[in-house]
Amino acid sequence: MYADADWKGLSHDYAKGEKPSRTELGETLLLGEIHTDERQVCMDVVINGRFLTQRVTGVQRYARELVQSLDALLEANPDVRIIVMSPRLSETPPAWRNIKLRQVGLLQGHAWEQFELPLYSRGKLLFCPGNTAPAISLLGSQPIVVTVHDLSYMYFPEAYRLAFRLWYGFIIPLVLSRASRVITVSESERQAILEHYPKAAGRLRTIANGGLPAAFSGGMLDPVRPSDGYILYVGSLSKRKNISRMLEVASGLARRRGFNFVFIGDVPKNLTTSAARIAEDVASEITFAGAVDDPLRLTSYYRNAMCLMFPSLYESSGLPPIEAMACGCPAIVSDIPALRERCGDAAIYCDPHDVESITAAVERIMDDPALRLTQQKLGYRRAAIFTWEHCARATLELICECADNARQSSASPAA
Repeated sequence: MYADADWKGLSHDYAKGEKPSRTELGETLLLGEIHTDERQVCMDVVINGRFLTQRVTGVQRYARELVQSLDALLEANPDVRIIVMSPRLSETPPAWRNIKLRQVGLLQGHAWEQFELPLYSRGKLLFCPGNTAPAISLLGSQPIVVTVHDLSYMYFPEAYRLAFRLWYGFIIPLVLSRASRVITVSESERQAILEHYPKAAGRLRTIANGGLPAAFSGGMLDPVRPSDGYILYVGSLSKRKNISRMLEVASGLARRRGFNFVFIGDVPKNLTTSAARIAEDVASEITFAGAVDDPLRLTSYYRNAMCLMFPSLYESSGLPPIEAMACGCPAIVSDIPALRERCGDAAIYCDPHDVESITAAVERIMDDPALRLTQQKLGYRRAAIFTWEHCARATLELICECADNARQSSASPAA
């Protein structure tokens, strides 16, 4: 359904390897529309900075990269004022040039978000990049924009703890019914959300994630890839990510072919872990590197890998495949709508429910140097489409649109 590279305005010429124009990229819904029209000055914007206190997984990576790119955009938009409000931080905060950080309140976690953030952000537009938002803000008149990354808690309830499912079962429907605007990260996820919440259609926008961290915005990275390179996985070690089958594939290929595997990630506290275990005879070929939050370390892993194995059972707009492509690392991904939309013709696809299909895809890329080179070239082209700058521009456009609407509503006389 999403296999065509010219989906949603992406030119067919680009699918053949021709570089699209900057205008063409900016006009696609997939990337988020980028306009240069004159507009009124945005009202002060507060970003929910709770993500700064959380373990870095995909949602937190999105928030950090987006804020970093928004900060860069403000160089040319000095009249836009953005403040990140967070609970008290125990670690050194990020350094931004144009965005201010305010550590406010006494609470932490959900309590801070629900009770203190609404108090400190009142009178300003609130942007919440991590699925949840203060219920009192949603029920009141405060303009609010929220990014809902996915509804995976509904599709894979067994992968999440009960308390998490109950909380999301309350707050996500409230977000989708009450937020001024809702962003989601792929068109396939937008359609999935609308199947459950059709009334959100007019307020739900698609803005695709970026790819390579903003720190490497200068261009693609050349692979290092020694002759004894490994097969890499990046993501949480959870059931939803298909960790049991991946470990079965890794064990089988380590035993039969002597392949080495590196798994980067951990198990977030809201997720339940997999029951998979590694046999002693292949333990030396399978490395668990833990969570890697440092972009330099992460890109080093990508550049030294022979390929990325990413047969996730469910994704809304996965970051690792595009990051891998930007580092010259061929990607093996699930044949699911969101990853077809994200990766186009630049990935090797497999059936995530079939261990033999995943195994065959890994062996195919490992045994064929010419195929690896072809996929590397396709990957570079694909990765160039998805940047955090485009994501930030489209997000800022939407925030300013929401702020304009709020100003006009407040200026209109009551009926």
